[in-house]
Amino acid sequence: MAKHYQGSPVTNTTDQHFIPEIWSEGIYKFFERKTVFRGLIEDYSALVGSKGFGDVVHVPEISLISASDKSAGSDVSYDATATTETQLSLNKHKYVAKLFEDITLIQAEADLVEKYTRMMGEALARQVDADIWSELDGLNQSQALSADDTLTAAVFESALATLGENDVPYMDGECAMVVNPTLFADILNPSAGIAQYFIRNDAVGEGNRGLRSGMVGSLYGIDVYMSNTVSTAGTSSTIAGAIFHKSAAVCAIQSDVRVQSEYSIDALGTKIVADMLYGAKLLDDSDNKKGVKFTNVD
Repeated sequence: MAKHYQGSPVTNTTDQHFIPEIWSEGIYKFFERKTVFRGLIEDYSALVGSKGFGDVVHVPEISLISASDKSAGSDVSYDATATTETQLSLNKHKYVAKLFEDITLIQAEADLVEKYTRMMGEALARQVDADIWSELDGLNQSQALSADDTLTAAVFESALATLGENDVPYMDGECAMVVNPTLFADILNPSAGIAQYFIRNDAVGEGNRGLRSGMVGSLYGIDVYMSNTVSTAGTSSTIAGAIFHKSAAVCAIQSDVRVQSEYSIDALGTKIVADMLYGAKLLDDSDNKKGVKFTNVD
């Protein structure tokens, strides 16, 4: 006698936990929402893309050009083109992986996918931010904070002056400031004397922008971002933040967030892995003056 199956089979329609498209969309969404630094520097991802070949991007840099005097009856003098090159290695292959046993799914609450896609997406975002910040740590210019590691108006204005003296166009809309939570709290402190120059996102109707990118407001017209990637350690010479131009560093993502899954009969569970391949590099790192680091004094 033929046996009849009791109950409904589990299909891609009835079991929404591990449809790859759902996980891929969710992880990428939270990756984009959490990452801060990627959008603040030059992005050469379009040059490599998912089908790009090679593991190095050659980034040309043109030296400053000076004007010359033209005397009557004299020929124009032509200088040879002077360029340098920075090599951006696409050598950072990062991943996050989780195994979900069947019993976990059976007993899980409904928003399991939401929670884990958030955790995996944010883990990749933190890693990308950490790698970019590690490059920006090589900025040659620094500005010490005031006593008790305070960011005052005078300290900030001194940093702007340093950028200006090095021909960095800090008011062209492509300069940004990233600080750790401690320094951001300092900016909001009225006693530091700089709070009066700070405009919060929610004060100008841009509160949602901060949720997407980490931007918290603007200071002297320069966008300010807060990131836990920047250390909050209060030791002397620790970098508490930086203000830098977009051209100070470059990144390129050769393979954006990719999500794959398979069922493991040995573990009686589903394996999910999300990975990406990219690179980040400080430009002209032998004499980089396109940014200023804020350093603690205590």
